[in-house]
Amino acid sequence: MTYTNDWRIPADTKGSPHWAAGLTAAEFAARGVNVLDGDLPLPLCVLREAALAKNSDAMARFVREAGHDVLLAPHGKTTMIPQLFHRQLETGSWGLSLANHHQVRVARSAAVSRIVLANQLVEPAEIDYVLDELARDPDFDFYCFADSVDGVATLAERATRHSTARPIQVFVEAGIDRGRCGVRTVDDAVTVGRAVVAAAPHLRLAGVAGYEGILQTSERGEQLISDYLSFLGAVATGCDGAGLFAGAERVLLSAGGSAFYDRVVAMLADLPLSRPSRIVLRCGCYLAHDDGFYSRFVTDLLRRDPLARRADLSFEPALEIWSSVLSTPEPGRVVVSAGRRDFGEDAVRPAVIKHARRGTSVPDRLDTAHHTIVAVYDQHAVIDVPDGHNLRVGDRIALSPGHPCTTFDKWRAIHLVDDAYIVRDVLATYF
Repeated sequence: MTYTNDWRIPADTKGSPHWAAGLTAAEFAARGVNVLDGDLPLPLCVLREAALAKNSDAMARFVREAGHDVLLAPHGKTTMIPQLFHRQLETGSWGLSLANHHQVRVARSAAVSRIVLANQLVEPAEIDYVLDELARDPDFDFYCFADSVDGVATLAERATRHSTARPIQVFVEAGIDRGRCGVRTVDDAVTVGRAVVAAAPHLRLAGVAGYEGILQTSERGEQLISDYLSFLGAVATGCDGAGLFAGAERVLLSAGGSAFYDRVVAMLADLPLSRPSRIVLRCGCYLAHDDGFYSRFVTDLLRRDPLARRADLSFEPALEIWSSVLSTPEPGRVVVSAGRRDFGEDAVRPAVIKHARRGTSVPDRLDTAHHTIVAVYDQHAVIDVPDGHNLRVGDRIALSPGHPCTTFDKWRAIHLVDDAYIVRDVLATYF
């Protein structure tokens, strides 16, 4: 398995032309193909290189402005593109967050050396894999979550059978009522933390963690998130008060989806702990960003957070789905060739952002307020457009998906393009 541009493009890859079969990504890129010249089949998923670079730099700048006690471990599940994993690590990320065993294995195959599994680790085969990696690679730094004594006992039982001299590092996970995993009370957190400490030297308590993002779409989102982060802080101080971090050089406090990481920094930075602490942010969607779902969160973040304004935090949508105009069946309506098999719509429908006349390779911006998707099918999207729109069959339309996570996983290959829409690389995804 390879994660550089010498991988070969399979013949059946969506978005690749028939003549690309068997070429390496580097050989394909060397041809200088323009996405808008008609040489590639549509729909096609592209990432804009300039936007990726801007977004990566912007988040790195925010973390630097936040101070040396804030670290970034972006969520790799967003893209599952190892080349982008390394872009994030090379621009200052402390490590990478992942959500399940498959993702961990992809990251390890790509030589990612520090991983936070932001989930419970309970399957024996998966625990054994982590233990094998810890024994094989002395540079591998691994963390996972636990929210129950049973879960801790499972980790400890497998670890005692293993020859590795290094422990599995564990965060006690704090949850949300009616939410996902995580303890619901400080007392339960202390009980789980004690179980981790008692399992030394096979396990080590690294800190506490949680995820506030499931509250972000609530009408009372900001207040609920503040309440949750207060609880996360109480879990940390409760475990500290019970002496559970007595042997730790630093206590790690981890949270931060892609919308409220400013609140995580503000509320967890000055907890009264007996040991120094560091905050580990796990946001992931900043790299691709969007024109809808996350863009409004960043607008709100800039409004409320002076740190973000000082860091000049701004992102640019990098992910686009290019489609063909298939039909103009009635006034004020066009149908394009991309649908739910090509983009995610779990948060919001994509924004309609660009238009390229057939025969041209220079796109125009569209007024997103007056070009809106009104229906989505498996392979089609229906767009309401203004009277006199002048869109023609065969023209090309770019869509900007909201919540990029559920668009990346619909593509095995994504074309990296420059500002002129010339393909500079083909990135493989590993979902």
